Amino acid sequence: MLNRRHIRLKILQLLYSKKTGNIDNRSLLKQFNLSSKNFYKLIITQILLFKELFLESDRQILLNTKKYFKNDLSIIENLFINNDFFQNINDSKLLYNLSQKYSLDYWVNNKKKIQNIFNKIIESEIYNNYANSDINDSSLKYSFVEDIYKNIIAQDDEIYSFYQECEIGWSDDFPLVNSIILNWIIKTKINNSMTIPTKIFKDPSDKRFGKDLFSTVVKDKKSVEKIIDKFTPEWDNDRIAIIDKIILKMCIYEFTDFPSVPVKVSLNEYVEISKEYSSPNSSTFINGVLNNIYKNFLEKNLIKKNERGLQ
Repeated sequence: MLNRRHIRLKILQLLYSKKTGNIDNRSLLKQFNLSSKNFYKLIITQILLFKELFLESDRQILLNTKKYFKNDLSIIENLFINNDFFQNINDSKLLYNLSQKYSLDYWVNNKKKIQNIFNKIIESEIYNNYANSDINDSSLKYSFVEDIYKNIIAQDDEIYSFYQECEIGWSDDFPLVNSIILNWIIKTKINNSMTIPTKIFKDPSDKRFGKDLFSTVVKDKKSVEKIIDKFTPEWDNDRIAIIDKIILKMCIYEFTDFPSVPVKVSLNEYVEISKEYSSPNSSTFINGVLNNIYKNFLEKNLIKKNERGLQ
């Protein structure tokens, strides 16, 4: 489920760690492998959260018949128990096997947190809106899942803090994982069928791409920093933020050392990354510098792309 955007971000984080700390390359590559695996584990843990919400809804119905009016119980039953999305997750043997394989019992051992999240959902305006609509519409039930995930689960500080305690790096990965899960929910809704993610990397070649990108930038055989200096004459070396310099290096090496990656893809990816992870004006600066370097490299015939890289 890790795509190349996520891999670039992880390599950026590793290179930043190397620049700001005393960490050897082998340890950083080991960290890349571990963080990639943990990223996938977080995806599965987030999906398991839906299973626990399903079980909690069933528990609430059984134990709290006096707490709710009959109509309220019917709404909970329709939006959770009779919702194909929750049912499919609860019935998935694959999901169960993955939870066992990676020992993902975080939510199972924290029922109180599940109760808190469930209560936030049924006390929300979103829940009330769906309670007053045609809750027998299966498409609407998927929309309910999408809305509670986007507006409640993904925004919940308690979940974020909980993940900080679970695994190193999970709090950093939380925003990325949320975008993946949200897209997965939407895809499930469109296809009206559920596929549990089974791979850490979206494509088998992506893991090699990440390791090669890290190694190439670290070795810096082309002395890319000198190239950056040449194309930023009005900037003192120490005025360019460390993160911006690393982004520039990564993209320049993708231009020259990754023949299957189109230049346009590299440019767009790193400009977008800079918008999210650097200062407000960095994306404009990075876009300008990279475009000038690309034109110069093109004139000097320094960019060699294969058929895939020319697409």
